[in-house]
Amino acid sequence: MTTPKPSTVRGAQRRAVLLAQPGAASDRLRDALEQAGAEVVLIADPSGIGVDAVIAAQPDSVLVALDPATEAQLERFDAVLGDPAITVIFDEAELAARREGWDAARWSRHLQAKLYGHDDVLPPGQTEADDIYPQPGLPVTPQQHHAQASFVPYADEADVHAEALPTDAVGVGLAEVDEVDAELLEVDADNFGAIDFNSFDMGGESREPRDAAAADTVVGLDEFLSSGGGETAELPAAVAPRTINAGDWSLDDGETTVGTNRAAPTVSTTDIEELERRIAGLSLADTDSYGHGPQRGAVLLLAGLGGPDAVRQLLKGLPEGFPRPVLILQRLDGGQYDKLVGQMARASAMPVQLAAAETTLEPGNVYVVPPSMGLTRRAADLVFNGSANVFDALPANDSAIVVLSGGDVATVDPIMRLAAAGALVAGQSAEGCFEPAAANDVVARGGEAGLPAALAERLSERWPV
Repeated sequence: MTTPKPSTVRGAQRRAVLLAQPGAASDRLRDALEQAGAEVVLIADPSGIGVDAVIAAQPDSVLVALDPATEAQLERFDAVLGDPAITVIFDEAELAARREGWDAARWSRHLQAKLYGHDDVLPPGQTEADDIYPQPGLPVTPQQHHAQASFVPYADEADVHAEALPTDAVGVGLAEVDEVDAELLEVDADNFGAIDFNSFDMGGESREPRDAAAADTVVGLDEFLSSGGGETAELPAAVAPRTINAGDWSLDDGETTVGTNRAAPTVSTTDIEELERRIAGLSLADTDSYGHGPQRGAVLLLAGLGGPDAVRQLLKGLPEGFPRPVLILQRLDGGQYDKLVGQMARASAMPVQLAAAETTLEPGNVYVVPPSMGLTRRAADLVFNGSANVFDALPANDSAIVVLSGGDVATVDPIMRLAAAGALVAGQSAEGCFEPAAANDVVARGGEAGLPAALAERLSERWPV
């Protein structure tokens, strides 16, 4: 599959000569020159053509596919290669022969920039602000993004929304609760003193204080009942109010003796230290983690031709420690998924690895998933499996599927079934998208749309760190 031709050519069309031995490298470099907007006036094997024939073609650009046989012939072409009016570009023949898909499209853009003397190597629809190529050094962290941020706007926004607090079941807003009288909270616990239950107002009836002279005579409930007291019996005049002092309460009735011959237990300092050590080692189970509680989902990124650019840009927008695993399902013609791991690792703040069978997915990790690899459920875990389907095992209400450039149209139906079950589904917007068929289909059927950077922000909002 060839890559799209540039929409515009800068300046007059360049006349290019290709010096390369016949084969795959020559064919791919010829295509790259044509896609870059150049007129290929001569394609020749350096060992079978003279310098005069090259000069006669009147080129203003020469592209040389380097290999050992070609390097041995270059001295014969000094009159052309040393001419300051001719742009000379060298490329490795071995690399050119293997270049396909996204690599071929990217090389064509760079070749056009070299031929026409500009530095615009971004895909169509992209701007310098959307630079998607890995840069030297570590990516900027969220903390660095907000290092100079002021807290004042957040405080002002909170003040604006202060009146819009949630309401309870009976419709009373939290902002309408009266302030608590501070005097009600001023309690002196040391001066409670004795509690006189006779001072309580029972049923609103006024009660005259009892005669304090009878305080030495106390009639218990058993004595009152045995004296014939019933519903009509009157309380004897000798009954005195009982005064209870909370400081005198005790579980010892002073009469019952249990184990009088048993020595009082002693607790050593060593026992206390051992108990504290054991308590300190206890922890609560995380019921909201993989293997416990509700099943957690994952984020799937589906891409194809032109997709690595979009995947890298999206990964750049996801922070370290993103609370869900991210799976990259990228179609590659050469099948070199181990190299894709290295490319994505340079753009991602999260670790990137190649999916392997029987590996349990972990949040905060990125997995490059070959076409032969699927997913299966194991308790609350998601595990890679060589014979399963990726979509069937995903819990829809906790997963997201993002279709980027070159996504497979055949996956749209299972994706939309997950969307109907609660999954977050989105497609890359047509701007800057090489193959938008699948992404457009997803958006047309109700999925969200956006550029890769905006979709990364949407995922971060759905699952904040």
